[in-house]
Amino acid sequence: MSITFREILNQKSWNSYEEYIAEGINQYSTELSSDIEEGRRHKKDIRNFIERNFDIKHIPADLSKETNLLTSGEVVGIDGTIATHKTITGTMAQLGVVAVNYLNEKIQHSCFISEAKYKQNINDVTEYLFSHESSNKVISNPVLRAALQVRERELGLNDKFKDKYKIYHGPLIPFEMLANPGKAELKILDVTVEILEKIIANKKCLSIISRSQNDAYIRIGLSLNSGEYIKLKKSVGLEIIEDRTLLSDKDRWREEDYLKVNNFINQRAVKIKIGLIKVSQRPYVFHAHEDIFDLAAGLIYRDSLFQKQKGFPLLVDYADNLCSTYFKASDFNKIIEYQLAKEGEFLSEMSEENLRQK
Repeated sequence: MSITFREILNQKSWNSYEEYIAEGINQYSTELSSDIEEGRRHKKDIRNFIERNFDIKHIPADLSKETNLLTSGEVVGIDGTIATHKTITGTMAQLGVVAVNYLNEKIQHSCFISEAKYKQNINDVTEYLFSHESSNKVISNPVLRAALQVRERELGLNDKFKDKYKIYHGPLIPFEMLANPGKAELKILDVTVEILEKIIANKKCLSIISRSQNDAYIRIGLSLNSGEYIKLKKSVGLEIIEDRTLLSDKDRWREEDYLKVNNFINQRAVKIKIGLIKVSQRPYVFHAHEDIFDLAAGLIYRDSLFQKQKGFPLLVDYADNLCSTYFKASDFNKIIEYQLAKEGEFLSEMSEENLRQK
């Protein structure tokens, strides 16, 4: 199908608010009704496709093993959160991570990161300003996300929980942990690859992805019936290899880092399989080691039955809620704002958006 940008712009528009009120709402409703009907036809076609090409598995009726693992505290939910504030000297961030099971055994870990600690005194204003440009920042957003993901995985490998099953929120092998964000001297891969190798070797780690970026996966999942799951034919490793944005530009990598990531993907990440599961109405993508794939599906399904309408593991929601309780971004920002006001810098440092909040 060939379509131009001009055709996209010219689908439908109204030149006055009155015309929009008279026609717009009815247009949206009509279009949506048509799209829903078409989507139902698509689901039938996709269902026929997956029946021909995939082994559709059914969650067994007897989930006593999974129930016992959950209720005895042998399964842990892990999640984290980031709160950031930008000041003239650089980004300040609070990382908060929580691991918890149904015996209410938990670890709450917080970490404070300040970019100002890594800024030298100004000897040359041009160099100082250059260091604050987006591509040259020490503490960039990808670096912060990688730091949070490392802290989350550390909790699962803590002696308290390393022998238990762990359900992480998001990809088990996050892109940020392999994309080598930040400057070469940060040596991020020395940390991230090492801990990811431990996660895979542990074998008891799995993850649930609440918002998959792959629309094709979701469309396949929507064609599953409740209580069904499938294993895709590609591993997480193969998925990363197919994402040509990671390793395509070899020139931007140090040779040792390129080899390190390439070897990890081809030798380790291929052991992590991608699944689609549907508990209720909405399907979810999950990742699990090939040795525990079916058990991982059973654990996700059984835990999701505690909130069947949502169809999402309650333990992960529990960990997420604890993160929001213990490490509120609003609390962090209030501390920063109070100190700014105390120092007489509140109005100069606060963003225009925050200043007009009601």
